Amino acid sequence: MDNEIFAALQQYGFQPVNNNICVGTWQNYAVALQKINGKNYYVYVAIRIPKTSKELKKSLKDTFKASGEKRIVVTRVMPNFVHLNFNFAKVENPAAAFARWMDLALGVLSQNGIGPADTCAVTRASNPDSLCFMSDPNYCGYQPVCAAAVRANNYEVQDKAEDNENNGSYLSGFIGAVVGMLVGVAVNLLTIVFMERIYALLFALVPIFSMFGYKLFKGKTNKASLVIVVALSLLAIPLMEFLSLSLGLAKEFEAPLEETVKYVSEVFFDSDVLKETGPEMVKLLIFMGLGLLIGWRYLYGQLNSTKVSDSKLRLGSMRPNPNCQLAQQPAQAQQQE
Repeated sequence: MDNEIFAALQQYGFQPVNNNICVGTWQNYAVALQKINGKNYYVYVAIRIPKTSKELKKSLKDTFKASGEKRIVVTRVMPNFVHLNFNFAKVENPAAAFARWMDLALGVLSQNGIGPADTCAVTRASNPDSLCFMSDPNYCGYQPVCAAAVRANNYEVQDKAEDNENNGSYLSGFIGAVVGMLVGVAVNLLTIVFMERIYALLFALVPIFSMFGYKLFKGKTNKASLVIVVALSLLAIPLMEFLSLSLGLAKEFEAPLEETVKYVSEVFFDSDVLKETGPEMVKLLIFMGLGLLIGWRYLYGQLNSTKVSDSKLRLGSMRPNPNCQLAQQPAQAQQQE
């Protein structure tokens, strides 16, 4: 096995799903490791709590700090998983280090009365019979699931992807993407013109709304849809500059908007005007780049190929849930015999 960390964890029953993901259980908690780069790994522990807990996150941080462990970072504590970062660089015994770090983390969970996740990540049903790896934002990591629900979901995903490939339309999708882009532009214009502020997070709405509109109008959701959305997001930059100039003039001189739009359209491409607006558009381009980075996971996640791949990953990573009471009953019956 190329991944020495995954190979080291096989002694604890952990199994690789692919070159970047390894899954298993620790003290009955479902745990997944996902390689980031080098020897940095995301570690997900499946739990169920009512809401995001800053107190639990602080408790984990304090425990790691008090123990002197500097290779663990607590990234997030969400309702359905704890997200940690383990750094195995220059660690001589990765398996021993993993065991030590996991015992610390799960000790904090146990002290706070938080046990292993016990409801299905797909149906929310109790006592799920299986575990599988999920990349859903709300249920990241190795999660308890009902196997039948995962299989049914896989069929549904494949059917929808096939239907979209056969019946989706680039033209209708493009129209929807333009509408969505214009909505995102409008949100940003309100803050630029009236608040005189620029927010990268709001710029992310331009590609996100554009992709949402593309899907809403039944566009064919393959890699071409990404090209369309990115292109429209870049075209939004001169459009935003044009509209912000028009709105700014209308606001400053209390002139009708149609008059300022007409005036700006006549002078927008003049060399003198471009010298003034060029630096501003470069700044908008930088913010749009940040917006695309922020929204990229959503954009890429909408592709048919991504959804089908994620669904296959769920099926391929599915294992029996050791906490399932129904799975334990046959073993208990055999022991009694």
